[in-house]
Amino acid sequence: MHVPDGFISDPIQLGIYAIIYIVLMALIINKYRKNHTEKDIPKIALFTVVILIVQLIELPLPVPACVHISLITVMALYDLESSALVYTFVTLAQAFLGEGGISTLGINMLNLAIIAPYIAYYAYKAIQRYDKNLALFLSGFITITLLGIIVSIEYAIAGTYPITFGLTVITPIEMIVGVIEGFVTIVVMNALHKIKPELTPVLNE
Repeated sequence: MHVPDGFISDPIQLGIYAIIYIVLMALIINKYRKNHTEKDIPKIALFTVVILIVQLIELPLPVPACVHISLITVMALYDLESSALVYTFVTLAQAFLGEGGISTLGINMLNLAIIAPYIAYYAYKAIQRYDKNLALFLSGFITITLLGIIVSIEYAIAGTYPITFGLTVITPIEMIVGVIEGFVTIVVMNALHKIKPELTPVLNE
């Protein structure tokens, strides 16, 4: 979920989030360069366009943020470093399309391009030994739900909403979105595995 312009207005807090994102992203890019070649760049562009189009479909839910299917788990399970790059570009494009915000780019990129993919990836890895479809569902569900909690905490720190509002209003709604995300993750990952197995390396393990 995105944090819109104006919901966190303290420039110091926004600056801190942006700095954290830049530092972590620099480390990810360094790792990406070691593990990938220029041949992977077209894939980054393709994934960015596809995910951007999917995320243009808004879910009509009463929550103070933009809500939609994210496909974060799908992208993270393909490749973590690529996922961070893709969601950086997606979040940047969305900000200029009026979704999310310009002033909150740092916090949104931190949440969506770095924190969320790593949650998705390691949630799946922790559960896959029991059942892969269950792991796919829970990875999507847990990622979106935890994003709701994380944004609730960020709002509370900024003084936008009390933490009780975040945990009793924002997070439960994100849990509903998480259920949808979980089922979509199962469908998309299994479809990709049948059509193009190299895009779902974790299902080949």
